[in-house]
Order: sequence, then C-alpha cells, then structure tokens
Amino acid sequence: MPMTEEQATTAALSAITNPSPAQIAAATEVALILASGTDDSFIDVHQLFALYNALYFRSLLMARVELTWSPRLTLCAGICELTRDKTTRQNRVKLKLSEPLLKYRPRSDLLNTLLHESIHAYFFVVCPAAHIRDPDGGHGAGFTALADAINGHGGYGVTQFHTFHDEVDSYRTHVWLCDGPCRLHGPYFGLVKRAMNRAPGKSDGWWERHARECGGVYVKMGEPEMSRAQVEKLTGLKRAGRQKNKIDGWVKGGKKDEIVGDKTSNDAESKPLNSMKRALSSEIEAGDQGLKVALIACPICDKSIKDIYINEHLDAEHPP
Repeated sequence: MPMTEEQATTAALSAITNPSPAQIAAATEVALILASGTDDSFIDVHQLFALYNALYFRSLLMARVELTWSPRLTLCAGICELTRDKTTRQNRVKLKLSEPLLKYRPRSDLLNTLLHESIHAYFFVVCPAAHIRDPDGGHGAGFTALADAINGHGGYGVTQFHTFHDEVDSYRTHVWLCDGPCRLHGPYFGLVKRAMNRAPGKSDGWWERHARECGGVYVKMGEPEMSRAQVEKLTGLKRAGRQKNKIDGWVKGGKKDEIVGDKTSNDAESKPLNSMKRALSSEIEAGDQGLKVALIACPICDKSIKDIYINEHLDAEHPP
C-alpha cells in the first residue's frame, strides 16, 4: 500500500537525521564537487543527481526518474512530470531542467532547481496520488518540511518557486498587440508576449472578458527568426515563398509597375543591386518598348529564370 505524504516525509527526514554510511560518503563527495569550482563552473547534474538520490531521497529515484535537459522549457527553470509506461504499466517520472534559463545562471540556481524538482520526484515515486492531489500544487507541508531539512543540511536555498523573470521574458519573442482601447491602459497596454507561437484566443481564460470590455483584434507584431535547421525543414514551395520577398526586392524598383533594368530607373534605385549576390545575371530585350527583363537565380535549384516566370517555375519544378 502506498505511503501517505506525511509518512514519506517522515521517512526522508529520519534518513537525513540518521545518515547511513552510503549517505555520509555521498555527502563527502558532494562537498568535494562543490568545493572544486566557482559558482560559474560547469557541473555534471547527472552525477549530482545520483549523489542527492543517496543523500536525501532514500536511494529511490535512480530506477524511476529520468533526468534531462530541455531546450524548449522557457517558462520555468524546471518541471517534474508523472507518466505511465504503456508497456510495463509502471509509473515513470520525468525531471526536466530548462537549458535556456539555467545555462547562464549561477551554479547555486541550478543546484536549488535540481533539488526542488527532485523533491517532487521523490513524492511522485513514493506517494504519487497524494502528491497529485496536494491542494497547494505539490508545495504543501511535506514539500516544505523536506526542503527546509535539505537547506539546513547542505546550506542550499530551495524555495517553493524558482522562476527567473528576466530570463523568462527574454524568451517570450512571439508578440501580439491589440488594436482596441486596451492598448492605452496598463499594466499590459494591449501586449501579449509568449514563448510559443500560440495566438490569443478562446482558450485563454481572459478572452471573453477582453472581447466584452475591449473588442479589439490582436495583430502579431514580432516573432523570432527561423533557425537554419527550421528553414531547411520547410518544403520547397514554402522556402520559395520566404525567398519571394527578397526576389521582389531585387527586381522591383519602387514603383508599382516598374521593372528593374528599365532605362528610366535612376542610379539610387539600381545601386543596391550591385552588391547583391545572385542578383541580375543578365538582361534581355522585351518587345519593342525597350523594357528589359531580369534573369534571376531560382532560390532552390539555382537555375536562371526570367523574373516574370519565377512563380510558375517554382510551382512546376518545386511543388510542396
């Protein structure tokens, strides 16, 4: 029968108060590791996790908890998840540390975050149902008592919450601005900033109130640049669509119907093209009007194509 959270807490506190030889050895090794560098030094979290497992968590975590770095976790420093293995039907715990938020923080923040999530992992292993139903979101009396004991034993600073506001905000690069009256009022001034590309909508708890009191429409104002890997994963047509704006910039001279190369184009409009790689490679006469049509390189296959036929070429030769 699973322990209650109170029983699990008592067992962990008793082990810390009356350490075994294995715990004493783990404490000694932890002290040596922490004394060997500065607060900015690299530290092996997996090695420390194994030592903390023996020192504070009754050696119950290693077989049931998976510790990983997460490159996508940007809203909190760490997270602990309880999952069920579909094959074995056993509970598994996933402990994730935020690589973006913790990689530039002092080592003490990393240690405190690791211990914070390890406490959650301990309760998920020993008394999962009780920890899930904790009315304090897992930070009730049991969590607080164990965190206080660990802080007192090792001089740590484990707290109930560990969000780093400046770092979190720096990753909220998807930005929407409302065009309604709420943009004139604090504290948000119509702005919604998110780390993921999820536009404001009905899934937000405040959406109905906003529609009722403001009625404005959110327009996306900013987003992060796509990485090289993300661009390479795009289909040929989507990549061509991204390139089309550049092509337009190369072949448009500024006026709606003007074609670059027309004898009426002035020098100021033509000069930027001189420094463009893969810009106009040659010019050919078009009809009796003396207009010139540019040959440009296809952004996918590098074939020279008349600018007026580039879209047809992309659709025919590089379908999605």
